[in-house]
Amino acid sequence: MPEPSAEILFRAARGDRVALGRLIEQQQTYIYSIAMSLLRPPPDEADATQETCLRLMRSLSTFRSDTRFTTWLYRVATTTALDFARRRDGAALSLDVADDDTSPVMRLVEQDPLVNPEQGFAERELREGVRRALAELPAAQRPALTLHYFDDMKYEEIGTVMDVPVNTVKSHILRGKARLATLLDPPGG
Repeated sequence: MPEPSAEILFRAARGDRVALGRLIEQQQTYIYSIAMSLLRPPPDEADATQETCLRLMRSLSTFRSDTRFTTWLYRVATTTALDFARRRDGAALSLDVADDDTSPVMRLVEQDPLVNPEQGFAERELREGVRRALAELPAAQRPALTLHYFDDMKYEEIGTVMDVPVNTVKSHILRGKARLATLLDPPGG
């Protein structure tokens, strides 16, 4: 996600409604993708996106340019999604996708006649196994692993997003990987 211009950030933080509207318009897909990676079903994702945009409007003045705006926004969006999930009947975050995985990538793969059907089946089973295993991880390990492996964030960025020290991030990732290995390769399996 490209960084917004310093001018738009400055004007939006000062209350310029046009700049704020432009900023939200530029970032809404990014915000939605974060909510989508942490929440299911789609109404929850949309509600968390809307709530994140409201938080963005209220807290933009707290943004300091000593960090990237998108890193700051990622933290706001992740915190909002986690808060949303906690409020929603105390339900745990789910990284599962709907049973009918209709993502654009999956549609392309399924339509490709060159794809080996057996390989496609095995890959889908593996993907589902990983999703189920991720869902069983403790709440702190799941986002740390997701941010590191799926969003290619560095330990420092993850620490900023999760508001924990870098060593804690490393510990969450290390323990999460060990737990995933156990879940994905059970004894005698």
